[in-house]
Amino acid sequence: MSKIKLKRYNKARTLPNVITHDPEAEGVAYPWADPKYANRRTILELGCGKGEHSLGFAAADPESLCIGVDLKSHRLCVGGEKALAQGMDHVFFLRARVEDILSVFPEQSVHEIWLTFPDPHPKQRSIKHRLSSARFLHLYSQLLVPGGTVQLKTDNTPLYVYTRESAVYWGGSILEDTRDLHGESEEVCRVARTVISTFESKALARDETIKFLSFTLD
Repeated sequence: MSKIKLKRYNKARTLPNVITHDPEAEGVAYPWADPKYANRRTILELGCGKGEHSLGFAAADPESLCIGVDLKSHRLCVGGEKALAQGMDHVFFLRARVEDILSVFPEQSVHEIWLTFPDPHPKQRSIKHRLSSARFLHLYSQLLVPGGTVQLKTDNTPLYVYTRESAVYWGGSILEDTRDLHGESEEVCRVARTVISTFESKALARDETIKFLSFTLD
């Protein structure tokens, strides 16, 4: 681990808005369980990295509760520090495996789940690890409130196609669907168009198109 990563790893452990999930701990009181966050629209970004989208969603909707989930503490440290510097008390970052989040959030408590440029796992043997594979869709269907949505942003066409087919096969409903998010009219999910990460900016600079998909699992 580089010195910068190690410094951020240690720093993340001291930040009040960066929480590490212990799968063996019971009865943990997570900060977003505070009554002041009751009835807020809850948005999860899975595989959030440095939390650029989580911060963007929180800025776009100050009345929401935004939580970015990732396994890399040094990445979460960046998002946590930025949220504190900007006075965002409705943004948190959770170090946890996506497979474990149902032990962190009650069933039917999440309004939006965002998959922002997740690992496409291109090899056949690793398809089961895609965040839009059947086992994860099952997990999301339990987490989401009735009518809750899953959003995908990706520059990877095979992953986009796979996710669309998976959602339809699951029995979900496609709400918004485009192979060129930034080339479409402004009617396509405004926040998806306006919240742009560093990774996305680099992809656009290479003239790559960003695919976007929004669907329900009801």
